[in-house]
Amino acid sequence: MKMDKLSLTKAYIQRVSDFKKSNFEIHVINIKDLSKFPFLLVIQSVVEHYIKLLIYPLNEEKITKVSLSNFNFSYENFEELSIILREYNVIHTSGIVLIEKRFFYECYLLMSKNEEKSKNLKASFNKIKNKFDEIKIEEIILSKQK
Repeated sequence: MKMDKLSLTKAYIQRVSDFKKSNFEIHVINIKDLSKFPFLLVIQSVVEHYIKLLIYPLNEEKITKVSLSNFNFSYENFEELSIILREYNVIHTSGIVLIEKRFFYECYLLMSKNEEKSKNLKASFNKIKNKFDEIKIEEIILSKQK
C-alpha cells in the first residue's frame, strides 16, 4: 500500500473571505485575531464513518506537508524524527497512526518549498530514508476559488 493510496489527511489553503461564503455553519469568526490572518489551512481527516475538519489561521499562502509510511516504531526512530522536526514550526501532526500493521505519520510545517530550510529538511530526511518505505514532502498552496 503506497502513501498515495492511503493518505491520513488532505489539506488546502483558502482565503478567509472565501471560507465565509461556504455553506457550512462553522464560526471562524471566533478565532482570536482572525483579521490578522488572511488564509486558513483546512485539514480533512476522512475515515469510514465521519469527516474531521481542522482549521488553522495562516499568514502564508504555502506550507509544507511531510508524510512518512511503513516504518518500525521504535524510540530511536521517534527520537530521530523529533530531532528533525524541532527545527521547524509544526502547525499540525497526525501523530503516529497504525493502519493494517503499518505505521504512518503526517505533519504540516509553516514553510514553503522555496525556503532555505526546505533544503535542510530534505537533507535531514535523506539521512534516515532507509528507515521508511516512503518519505513524501509536498507543498500545499492557496486554492483557486471555483
